[in-house]
Amino acid sequence: MQWLHPVLETQPERPLMRNLLDDLILVALLLVSLNAAQAGERGERIECNTNTVFLLQVDAAKNTFCDRTGRFTLSVSGGTVITDEQWGACLKLGDGDKTGITVKDDGKISFDGGMTLDAWVYLEELPPAKGAALALKVGSFSWDIVKGKLNTAWMVFPSEEIFTTTPAQFKYYPVGGDMINGLMHVPLKKWVRLTMAYDEPLGLITTRIGGMTDRQRYRYRGPQRLQCDGHSAITLLQGFKNCRVGALRLNTGRPHLAAPSLEVYLNQLPFQDRMMLTFDHIDPELPLPIEVTVVWEKASGEAATLHTLTLDSHAKKDVLFELPTWKNSLHTIMVNATAEGRAVFSKNFRIANVKPVGPVTIGEDRALVKNGKKFFPLMVYHAMPEDFPVLAELGFNVLLNNFNLRQHAGRDEAAYSALLTQSLDAAQKNHLLLWVVANSDYNSLFTIPVAKAHPALLGWYGADEPWGDLTRLVESYNTIKMLEPNKPIFVVQNNYSRLQETAMGADIVGVDPYPVPNVSLRMVVDATRAAIRAVSGRKPVWTILPQYETKIPTRTELRCMAWLAIISGADGVGFFDWDERLRNPQTGTMKGWYTKEHPEQVEDLRAVLKELRALEHVLLAPAAARQPTLTPANLAVHAVVRETGGKRYLLIASDSRRAEEITVQLEDAANGEARCLADGVNHTHLRIQNGALRIKLPPLGVAVYQLTMD
Repeated sequence: MQWLHPVLETQPERPLMRNLLDDLILVALLLVSLNAAQAGERGERIECNTNTVFLLQVDAAKNTFCDRTGRFTLSVSGGTVITDEQWGACLKLGDGDKTGITVKDDGKISFDGGMTLDAWVYLEELPPAKGAALALKVGSFSWDIVKGKLNTAWMVFPSEEIFTTTPAQFKYYPVGGDMINGLMHVPLKKWVRLTMAYDEPLGLITTRIGGMTDRQRYRYRGPQRLQCDGHSAITLLQGFKNCRVGALRLNTGRPHLAAPSLEVYLNQLPFQDRMMLTFDHIDPELPLPIEVTVVWEKASGEAATLHTLTLDSHAKKDVLFELPTWKNSLHTIMVNATAEGRAVFSKNFRIANVKPVGPVTIGEDRALVKNGKKFFPLMVYHAMPEDFPVLAELGFNVLLNNFNLRQHAGRDEAAYSALLTQSLDAAQKNHLLLWVVANSDYNSLFTIPVAKAHPALLGWYGADEPWGDLTRLVESYNTIKMLEPNKPIFVVQNNYSRLQETAMGADIVGVDPYPVPNVSLRMVVDATRAAIRAVSGRKPVWTILPQYETKIPTRTELRCMAWLAIISGADGVGFFDWDERLRNPQTGTMKGWYTKEHPEQVEDLRAVLKELRALEHVLLAPAAARQPTLTPANLAVHAVVRETGGKRYLLIASDSRRAEEITVQLEDAANGEARCLADGVNHTHLRIQNGALRIKLPPLGVAVYQLTMD
């Protein structure tokens, strides 16, 4: 080992005590250096930079809490300047009813490129559950601490104006505000730095506690400018009691919290005998080219380089790979990336390398196939076998009834298995296919041997609206595939910023936008398209629509939502739900929403499903390579041309609650006829002149046309 330390060989030996003394001095110097570094983030040593909007600290000379940039005048309520043993001069917010710091904007603030808000605070107690805000700017953002966790309550990005017909309906879309609940608890009775940031080029929201990342989310709508109302003040630590404030700093521009990097997602595509690596969220400051090495490690530990590639753009990129030939085992895919010789990404992915065989498959066009025949899934949630005949008669062909079985069997696996077998038998009798719940998270794997050989089994319902650490979805996916590789796994997600993570643990991805009664139906389009982007169009996407006690759509709304989902690219449509009654364990009585007891809703379902089933050949037709343009531009109107067997169809729908008129310009400038197959009214045919047709859509109107040219 001499070659490791050639310099040490030339130095004379030193006495043991001298070595110990030198080591103690070295440790002391390191501690001084560390304390100096920590102090550099405290007191007056926290400095401004070119991106600093304000830096609020105590001015020792004036003994006041003020903005060191001199741009803003503060208003402090319930606070006094004190001397803290660790920090030095700081602001102490007392225990009065009104505490906080207000900074007037007056049009001086812009969030161009993003923003970072840092708060160096010492909390003696948690803020009140209501009425407190860590950082609030109406029209921009709100962060709070609730139950000890740092939460992104909402952030405001560009919205679209919506026409409404009732006072309760939102006049804008989207609605929701990118809420992100915190993970770690904010420490009490110690100084801590809380960081809240938005990186515009990446559309990335980040919170940190003491320098450690707490939450990080990429917005599903992508990079957009954080809005800023110049008339709105920034309120800080509103309602916080017995809190010491060392400094508050707001910077604009990119946060630069970490070195430039990227994200990689691995999607298993077993029904295509492939896998897909998606390189996304590539930091625009990451030097190009980016060199990527993909290593495949077998279950035995033997490894080989599977592929190398060069990324010469910051744009999202998908790369498809044929799955290794060694099947029915767990493999590891290692992805490493460098830029300018520096490692910028490294992650290992576990995959279940299986080859499905059997009656249920997923085609290259994402269509579901049973016994060699494509079908368009129309799914319903929650029903017991006695209702299967009426559900089949209404037009449903897929269902999930785990909720109902649990009402009767509870956690008794034997009782549940018996009821599951009865459900599968009843589904087969009524030509229905059943999703069966299976996952490793809750040890719900006992259903697999019960159901896997039954002809009425469609596949495995892996998770419903999962949150938290979503790597467990991939673990569960791989476990199920090892036990039963032949059926697809379906996962539904309602947090659209996490669709890319969710998709890695599913063969079919579902979204469940529930806009009625007061949110624009555009939510259906938004959610469906977000899921398709998340899987790069390689996995089926199903859209689940509301139809239950607190969210009962009109027939017009129900029909419009279904067609909006289909026009946006949904490969299946579901309806939640049929029977959500809870069973009283003492009396056995059932209480809750039961669609069968509401004839009007039953007939609404019948009408909508009848139309969809009659046009199944249109629903299964792939989108044409050439799509029409709509003039004038109208965000409320959505259209797609589908093409199959030499026939073309135009599907068009409006999410507007007022009548809309639009010109649809087809790619070929020819004359012809648009023969109406469905418009909800009287099947009015339209003439095509020079490739254009003018369409008048009623509120929430939908129309389907077959296009024929002269």
